[in-house]
Amino acid sequence: MTIDNEITDLSDYLAEAGQPTSFVDVDTVFAINNDDEALWAMRRLARSQRRIDEVKRLAQIEIDRINIWVADNSVSSEREIEYFDKILSEYLIRLREDDQDGRKKLDFPDGVISSRVNPDKVAVEDVEAFLAWAEANGKSDWVRVKREADVSSIKKVVDYSDGLVIDPLTGEVVLGLSHVAGGISTSVKVSQ
Repeated sequence: MTIDNEITDLSDYLAEAGQPTSFVDVDTVFAINNDDEALWAMRRLARSQRRIDEVKRLAQIEIDRINIWVADNSVSSEREIEYFDKILSEYLIRLREDDQDGRKKLDFPDGVISSRVNPDKVAVEDVEAFLAWAEANGKSDWVRVKREADVSSIKKVVDYSDGLVIDPLTGEVVLGLSHVAGGISTSVKVSQ
């Protein structure tokens, strides 16, 4: 198929040539009635996915170029920022430690330098070693235990009735749980 001596891409041609006569557009209700229509719909879906993939590929090339430009043009400024941050911080610490001055903050038209005392912290470097020590030394209040419902165990033993979850041993409704009906899921994947 040619239009003004232009050659149409084969996938575009097949996607258009197989279009059912009852299909209007994606905003109009249409139902697939046979395998030929399903083949056509899959071609259209695949074509659209390939277009999106190509747009993303091209965009990523440009993003990579921009990131290289940003990196190349930021190096000297980053070094300058690190240098001035260091010497401004050192200056404020000297002022803060000076009994005659003691300022904790410097406010300038182009920015603020501030300081504060940070309290000591605890860092857990080996969780397993700490947990074993805490258990052996009776420090259970130093350990936080995460509690949550074991859904995979629950669904193996419970019964369902009218959207409720029932304990099969007692016949009681299990509070805090609800029944979510299963169903059929589908997956549409475009071949590469």
